[in-house]
Amino acid sequence: MFDQITDTVNKISNVHLNALFLLGLILFVGIMGARLFQRLRIPQVVGYIIAGILLGRSGLNIIDKDIIEVLVPFNYFALGLIGFMIGGELKNEVFRRYGKQFLVILLSEGVVAFLAVFILVGALGSLLFGNSVNYWALGLLLGAIASATAPAATTDVLWEYKTRGPLTTTVLGIVALDDGLALILFAIASSIAPVMLGAHSSVFFAISRPIYEIGMGIMIGLIFSVALIKILRKYAERDKILVFSVCSILFALGSALIMKVDMLLAVMTMGAVLINREVRLSKEIFKLISSFATPFYVLFFVLVGAKFDLHVTTASAIIIAVFYLVGRTSGKMAGAYLGAKGSGAPKTVIRYLPYCLFSQAGVAIGLSILASQVFPGPIGNSIIVIVTLTTFVVQLLGPPCVKYAVTKAQEVGLNITEEDVLRKTNVSHIIDKNPPYVYENMPLKDILNIFSQSNYHTYPVVDKEKKLKGVITIESIRRSFAHSEMGNLVIAHDIMESVITRKISPASSLLEAEEIINKYNVDYLPIVNIDSVLLGFMEKEAIDKFVSSRLIEAEEKVASMG
Repeated sequence: MFDQITDTVNKISNVHLNALFLLGLILFVGIMGARLFQRLRIPQVVGYIIAGILLGRSGLNIIDKDIIEVLVPFNYFALGLIGFMIGGELKNEVFRRYGKQFLVILLSEGVVAFLAVFILVGALGSLLFGNSVNYWALGLLLGAIASATAPAATTDVLWEYKTRGPLTTTVLGIVALDDGLALILFAIASSIAPVMLGAHSSVFFAISRPIYEIGMGIMIGLIFSVALIKILRKYAERDKILVFSVCSILFALGSALIMKVDMLLAVMTMGAVLINREVRLSKEIFKLISSFATPFYVLFFVLVGAKFDLHVTTASAIIIAVFYLVGRTSGKMAGAYLGAKGSGAPKTVIRYLPYCLFSQAGVAIGLSILASQVFPGPIGNSIIVIVTLTTFVVQLLGPPCVKYAVTKAQEVGLNITEEDVLRKTNVSHIIDKNPPYVYENMPLKDILNIFSQSNYHTYPVVDKEKKLKGVITIESIRRSFAHSEMGNLVIAHDIMESVITRKISPASSLLEAEEIINKYNVDYLPIVNIDSVLLGFMEKEAIDKFVSSRLIEAEEKVASMG
């Protein structure tokens, strides 16, 4: 039986799929994995990664090493979209308010994680395996890499649960700035490690490299953001805004690759410049990019899982990876707590920020590859295996921890739009089940009496079985005054207007209800059953008031958090 299963897996692994079918498979399996994990109340990003493991080198090997390399441009593009959206959160007012707090937390969580990994890997590695110099040098390099925090998985959770508040603001600020700190720490570590190993190191290179990467990344972002703003000031069409925005992101990513600098820093700079220089225009850009980007996010995280390869791990690498994981996790948590407390951050940030900085991916993996090139041999190979192995673990554990933190901080669902409220609310929450309706044979005097006692603008007209026959509007009531001298000779049937024919149930969303109201250009919506019996009535004004109250509640709650 086991042999048959193995043969089946091998046959599946050897199937060569065309690129279009493969992309469809990745997206389908990824989104189905996300839905499964969402039902288990686990963030969708975990489902994407598990789907990648199933399809990748540790699973069916449908996505093998060659395919992963072919899809690298898609990966870069997805990472660029994520970085661009994060940059859009870096508003001037946020830094004016939280700048000092961000800096203290950033230095604390990054440096403490760096020291924890350095000491733990160096001390325990030397104790268990000997050759202390090598393990202290390895610990130094891994400590620098440990300071990096991956924004992609963390921000995906924040966007999925529509979080807003001081914790969300702090997390977005820290993950946006972490790249620069990681580069600086790695430059310092890579200049000291060769000296520890008995080689010569260039101090000039160690200082100039991070300055070059950070400076050039910011410069690229500035150039393409300014160019994008100038172009889009001439266009108002949504399709052109989207195309030019995507082009600018691709140009920035490509330029960063050519110049061999951090891509994330370039696109984050683009997003930050846009949100601060063109507030109105940037809202449209970020809205369009957000609606366009989901398939690329799915592809990115599925490929993260597909890259993981269980076959290259060794016992010693696993042990060091455990030391690294413990040191990084405890260092991040302790550093975030101390930094938040020392900077006077709100209580929710002090308490829950330590759970939000576990994820590592792009920058950490990039630095591990750079380390393998600078330190070829056992140290470089060990770094790649350890970082790859721990990236897999923290990418699975990180998102649920972020969800736990923002849920406990009560920031879930506060970053809502009018459309969110409409989509998530059923018609049954708004409808008046006992509206001031009139019977079709009711005389005009009685109708005017109902009108004088109600705030409604439109009145449903029903027969004796309460089947909807039409509506009487304020305009039709106004016209009826011309016939007031006719008294009881004028009845509701004479002045009523035809009703919209589109039927909607109480279980439908308010979004669907508003779409019908807008389509027929009316201010009301009757709710009827299959036999046209009136179940309730709703006016557009009631929808507007409900949505406004929900948005105001969210704003007030965020404001109360500090």
